[in-house]
Amino acid sequence: MSGGCSDVLLWSVFSCLLLLSEDPLFFSQCHAVYGVEPLVRCLKETLGKSNTEVQKQGLKLLAAILDRQPAAVRLFPTGSEFSAVCDVIVEGVSSSCLQVSMCAVRAATVLFRPNHQSSPVQLTDIKRIVEVVMSKITEHHHTRSRESCSGSDSVTARVLLQTLTCFDAACRLVEACLCDSSLMDGVCSAQETLESVCVFLLHCCDAACIPAVTVRHTHTHTHTHTVCERVKCPQVLQLFLSVLSHQFSLCPDHMTSFSSKLAASGFIRLTLESKAQLCSGNRNSSLNQICCDFLLKLCMCLISNEHTWTNELQDVECVLQESLPSLCCSVSDWPSVLSDFPQSLRNTQCCLIYLLHLSLLHGDRFLSDSAVFSAVLRFITCVQDVSVSVLSSVLYLLSVTQHAGPRLDTVSVSVLTKAVSSCPLLFSHSLPLSILSFIFLYPELLEQFGAPALAGRLSCGSEETREKELMELLHTHPAALLCILAVACDPESAASHSAIDVLQCFLRSADSSSCIGKTSGLSDQIRSTLLNILQRRTNTVGLSVLLDMMSVIHSSGQMDHTDFRLMYHVSNLVGKLDSSDSELLLSVFNFLYCFLCVCPSHATDRAVCLLLGNIRLMELLEEVLSASSSSSSSLQSSCLLLLSSLTLLQHKHSAQVPHTPPAQVHRSVSVDLHQIIRRLAFSKRHTDTLLIVCSVSLVQVCLDVDASALLCVCDAALQRPLTSTDGALHPIGHSGATSLMTALSALMLTVHTHTHTRELVSSPFDPEGFSFS
Repeated sequence: MSGGCSDVLLWSVFSCLLLLSEDPLFFSQCHAVYGVEPLVRCLKETLGKSNTEVQKQGLKLLAAILDRQPAAVRLFPTGSEFSAVCDVIVEGVSSSCLQVSMCAVRAATVLFRPNHQSSPVQLTDIKRIVEVVMSKITEHHHTRSRESCSGSDSVTARVLLQTLTCFDAACRLVEACLCDSSLMDGVCSAQETLESVCVFLLHCCDAACIPAVTVRHTHTHTHTHTVCERVKCPQVLQLFLSVLSHQFSLCPDHMTSFSSKLAASGFIRLTLESKAQLCSGNRNSSLNQICCDFLLKLCMCLISNEHTWTNELQDVECVLQESLPSLCCSVSDWPSVLSDFPQSLRNTQCCLIYLLHLSLLHGDRFLSDSAVFSAVLRFITCVQDVSVSVLSSVLYLLSVTQHAGPRLDTVSVSVLTKAVSSCPLLFSHSLPLSILSFIFLYPELLEQFGAPALAGRLSCGSEETREKELMELLHTHPAALLCILAVACDPESAASHSAIDVLQCFLRSADSSSCIGKTSGLSDQIRSTLLNILQRRTNTVGLSVLLDMMSVIHSSGQMDHTDFRLMYHVSNLVGKLDSSDSELLLSVFNFLYCFLCVCPSHATDRAVCLLLGNIRLMELLEEVLSASSSSSSSLQSSCLLLLSSLTLLQHKHSAQVPHTPPAQVHRSVSVDLHQIIRRLAFSKRHTDTLLIVCSVSLVQVCLDVDASALLCVCDAALQRPLTSTDGALHPIGHSGATSLMTALSALMLTVHTHTHTRELVSSPFDPEGFSFS
C-alpha cells in the first residue's frame, strides 16, 4: 500500500482485504497484527486526499479488523501505536463527508473495547476521540435544525444511533477502568485522570447528547417549564438512556445536581411516556429494561437527597424495582389506577405516588393539579395503611395541589388524621414546608400534629435556612406560634433550643407584635404557659423567650388580671438569679419595664411597692450598672430603663398623693452619674445607640426628681459642703452639668450631620440650582 498507488487500486486493495478479513485464517495467521500498522499509515495519507470512496473503504476495513481481531492478541501493545490509530480516527470523524465520518465513528466504537487498549490506557486519546464525535453530533444537530424540512428523519436517526453507540462504548470503557483493578493499574496518570475523564463524559452528555436527542418545548399546564419531547426511535432511546445511566456510576459526586436537572427537564415523564408507547404488550423488552434501570437510578438519587425518606430508602427501592417493569400505562390513565381498590395494584399505586412526588418536587407537572389532588385523596381514603414514605408523598402532593381542589371536608380531614396517627415515625423526619402549611390550614390537623411536625422540622437542616423558612411560615400562619411555643417549652424535646432560636428571631422582626395580635388565644396561651413554668419552678426551658413574648404583648397595650400574678412570680424569680444569668436577666428586666409601662395608673403603686421591696432586684440593678465593662449593652440599657421607670413612678406617686405614704425603699441603688456622663461625652463612638438613649433618659429622670430614696448618687466631689452653684445643679453639680451640655451638643451635632448626609445622598445634585450666597 504505497503512497504512489492510484485511488482505484487502493480501493481495490481495501476491498480485497475486507473480503479476506471475513475468513478466520486472516486473524489466526496474524495477518491483521502485521498489517494493521501499514493500514493506519495508508489511511492517514488517504484521509488527506479528496476521494471519499477510498476513505470509506479503508475505514470499513479498519473497523472490520478491530471487530474480528481475537481478544487474546493485542493490535496496539504500545501507547504510540494506539495514538497513531486514534489520529486516523479523529481525522476521519472530522471529515466534511458524513458517510466517511460515520465510518470513522464505527471504527472508534470498536476501538473502545478493553482488549484494544494499550498499556497504560491512553485516556487522553480516548478523550480526543469522544470530543470530536460529540462535536460531530452537535454540528449535525444544528444543521438539521436549520434544514428541518429538507430530507428524512431517518438520516438523523442513523447519525444519532452511530454516535450514541460510540459514546456508550466510551462510557463502558471508562466504567470498566473504574471497576477492573488490572485496567486501573494501567491508567496513565501523567496525562489524564479517570476522574477528569468521567467529568468530561458527563459534560458531553449534558452539552451534546441531551440537546441532540431531545426537543425542548414549553409546558402548557398551570406552570411553565421546559420538558423533553419523546424520542420516537426505540434504538436511539435505548442507547440514550444507557448513556444517562452510565453517568450515575461514572460521576456519583455530581449526580445530585445532574439528577435534579434531569427531573426538572421532564426526563421522568419522557421515560414513562416512551415506555407506555414503545414497551406495552411485552414489546422492546431490552428498551423496557434500560428505561427501568435509568428511572430507578434517577429516582433513588433524587430520593437520597430528601430528608423525608432517609430511613425508607430500601423499601422505596424495592417498590420501584418491582413495579417499574410492568408500569406501561399512559400517564393520563394514572388517576384511574390510583382510584382502583385491588390489593394486587398496591405497589403500583405506591410507585405512581413516588413518581408524582418527585416530578412535582422538581417542577414537572405532567398531570393537572386538580387531577392529582382528587386522585391522591381517593387513594388515601381507600388505602389508609401505608408506609411512612408513601404517606409523606401523599401529604406533599395534597399540599402542593390543594389550591386546585376544594377545601377538605370533615370526612377527608378525619381520614387524614387517622392515617397520620397510624404513622408516628412520620414526624421523625424533616417534613417539607408545604406539608407544614397544609397541616396549619386545618385546625384538626394543627391541634394534633402541629407541634410534632414542627419539632421534626426544627431538628434538621442548617440554622439559617431553618429560621428563614419557619419565619415565612409564622407570617403566613400565625397559629404556628402556638406549636413552636409548645416545642420551645418542652424540656424533653431535642428541638426545644432550635424552637427558642426561631422564636427569638421572630421577636426581632418588625411585625411580631401584629402577628401575635392576629393569633386568637396566643396571648392567653403564653400567659398560661409562663405562669405554669414560674409556679412549678422545675423547668426554665423557654422561660426567657416566653418573657420576651410577654414583653411584646405588653408593648402592644394588651393586659389582663393574670399579668399581676406573673409579675409577682417574676419578682420572686429575680431573688434566685445572679448577675451572670445575663440572658434571663435581660428578659426579666424587659418584662418588668414593659409591665410598668402598660400598668393602669390605679395599680401602679402596688406594682412599684412590690418591686421596691425586692432587695435582690435592687442589688442586681446596681451590680449590672457597676459592671458596665463586662455587661452587654442590651442588659445595661434594660437596667437603665427599669431603674428610670421605678424612680419616676415612685416620685409621681408621692407627688400626686401627698397624704399617702410613699412606696417604701428597702434598699437604694448606687449610681455614678458622672461616669454615665463621661461615657456620653467621651465614649459615644464606641457605645451602642440604645445605651446612649437610655443613659440620657436616666440622667433626665435624676434631674427631674432632684432627690430620690431609690437612687444614691455616688460622687466624691458632691459629698463635701456644696457651693451654691453645685447645690443648684444637684445631683450632678457644675462640672457634671458642663460635661452633660458638651455631650448633648456633640450628640445633636452628630444626629444633624447624619441626617444632612442622608438627604444629600438621597437627593440628586442639580448644578443649575446650586449657588453661593
